[in-house]
Amino acid sequence: MSGLGLTESQKMKKLSQILTTLKKEGNLVGVIFAERSGKLITKAYDYDFNFEEFSSMCASVLESALGLSSAMGDQKIARVITELESTTILIFECDEHTFLILAAKLDSKISQVIDKMEEYKKKILFLY
Repeated sequence: MSGLGLTESQKMKKLSQILTTLKKEGNLVGVIFAERSGKLITKAYDYDFNFEEFSSMCASVLESALGLSSAMGDQKIARVITELESTTILIFECDEHTFLILAAKLDSKISQVIDKMEEYKKKILFLY
């Protein structure tokens, strides 16, 4: 039970609801919440693929970016962006243990998502 008095199952359901809301509001392909080790916590995604492998790769990218920020004088990372042919991947550090991965398409509302990211991270971390 968390401080909210929720069971683990209830927490995961609420986390999934937050990710689904974020996905819908941003018109995103998907959202993944994962541990910095790469372990998948939960997701809201339009299609299926190897999420465990993907979140592990994104964790590695985040760790590399954190190393880069340290080499540049400990500048805080706002986000890591990877542009693929038809999808843009955005990685946001939530805390020292977790991060969010957003997959956007051409008509996604990225600026709206970025503007509300701190609010979403607070909601997610409150439950997790």
